[in-house]
Amino acid sequence: MTNVEQILIEQLAYVRAIEQLELEAAITEAGGDIELDSKEGQTVAIRVEIALDMDGLIRPEDQTRENLTTLSSLMALIESRRAEHEEEN
Repeated sequence: MTNVEQILIEQLAYVRAIEQLELEAAITEAGGDIELDSKEGQTVAIRVEIALDMDGLIRPEDQTRENLTTLSSLMALIESRRAEHEEEN
């Protein structure tokens, strides 16, 4: 599990108000990916941005259903933006 993935799961568990182990079990049971409500995805994305201390990581144009409604799509978005952010700095 990558650092970003760990933070993402921690933040999703926090937003859902469940134990991290419970969320990890649900992810495993679902085959490695779970669906998110788009508002939930948006909240988690912002919380990950803060945890990574990368202000502006998630852009307004990123906040679409395609990017925010599954764990894997949100992870891909964050990893992509993080790589861009690191190249710029």
